[in-house]
Amino acid sequence: KGQSTPLSQTISYKVIEMADIWKILTTILFKICPTPLDVGTDIWNGVDFIVNDSPIWGAMCLGLTLVPGIVKGVTLFVKGVTLWGEKRTWWNFLGCVIFCLFGWILLPLWTVIGFCLTLCQPAPKPGDPITQVEVDSHDCKFLEVNTESMGQVVLNVSILMISGLQEKKFLFPGDLQLLSLSISFIMIIKSAGEQHFFRRTPYYPPSFGESFLVSIVLCPDIIFRVLALPLVCIYLRWLSIAPIVAILCLNYYGAGKRAGKCGLTFREDRLSTAAMSVISPSVYIDQQSDNDDKLASPTIQRDYYSWNRKTLVGVLFPCLILITILVNTTFVDQFGPLCQIHNLQGCPSSLIITTDQFNTIFLPTVILSGLFTLVHQFLSNTAFLARPMRYDEQIVRDENGHNIIQSTENKLPSPTQKMWYGPCVALCCVQWGIIIGTAE
Repeated sequence: KGQSTPLSQTISYKVIEMADIWKILTTILFKICPTPLDVGTDIWNGVDFIVNDSPIWGAMCLGLTLVPGIVKGVTLFVKGVTLWGEKRTWWNFLGCVIFCLFGWILLPLWTVIGFCLTLCQPAPKPGDPITQVEVDSHDCKFLEVNTESMGQVVLNVSILMISGLQEKKFLFPGDLQLLSLSISFIMIIKSAGEQHFFRRTPYYPPSFGESFLVSIVLCPDIIFRVLALPLVCIYLRWLSIAPIVAILCLNYYGAGKRAGKCGLTFREDRLSTAAMSVISPSVYIDQQSDNDDKLASPTIQRDYYSWNRKTLVGVLFPCLILITILVNTTFVDQFGPLCQIHNLQGCPSSLIITTDQFNTIFLPTVILSGLFTLVHQFLSNTAFLARPMRYDEQIVRDENGHNIIQSTENKLPSPTQKMWYGPCVALCCVQWGIIIGTAE
């Protein structure tokens, strides 16, 4: 006789199937596709510049795609790490050269393969760590974002301010430019929230809702920097090296241990943190290190984010004041080099931005987004932002050497944490509304 399947067993099968489908969709959409799509559109954009008689812009776009591979290859060579062991040999040098030349292919491929392998494995249960392969894939993705994506955003915003939009490819003028810029910008915002928790516990990544909430909180910081830095670079030209070096030096100092503040122990971590946090507030802690920085990472992040925001605003605002004075006085008319670039082949001799556009669009947008970062700074010690950022979290080390959150229920969004989703999203909408309304 045929036997009917119990209703409870049928429901459990459906739940498992839906969980597997959700895992596949989220892995493909948010992990596998973004990195190759970002690199592919950047290469396409660079080639399009070269074809349309802008070889300087095209070469710079294509050159930035090589940066992650160069960073990876040089890092492995300096550390003496190879696939055949940890020893400096000619194999180590060969691996460095291969990464420098073909890293623009190898790193995205490594990321895609690593996340694809996770689809062949069952999803980890709450409280279980992810595999080392997935951790390495996250590392490769963050390397791409912190080098190539950030550089592409600053470069493409500068190109828009200098040359304007390119010819139409699909729907409207500059559509390929804006597509490449938008994907890189989204990658930066998305990764900002993920890195915030990944550097604490690499084997216990946050949920999508947690990382998305942190990305919303850090969004004004990113907008302020990707607009202010291009303005400083294109108006001050070579003089812009001074504020950039000042930012890097102050970031390096702030990442260390200061009076009454937590900081990073190793010099390599401080150097990486100083470079990564130029565009987005972030703290880098090497996952292979055995120090206790990760155990104090929530406090280190809180203290360093505060320092980093004050540094960027304190350095860039005076530069913007200087640029505003120069743009709105006859000094620029008499000494044009501040508002003109070199007559290189493929580059125009003057900026496309007019004085009215600078005063009514770019400058108010940059100032408002910069002021919003200070608002977040003042609220960082309150429950309004401390809860989503989880600054009060306690990190401990388990018997396997993995850093985990002391309370397993804090690893997932608790009802207390979820109640802050609405206010943070509302704050972000108000900020965007004010900025867009001012620009219009």
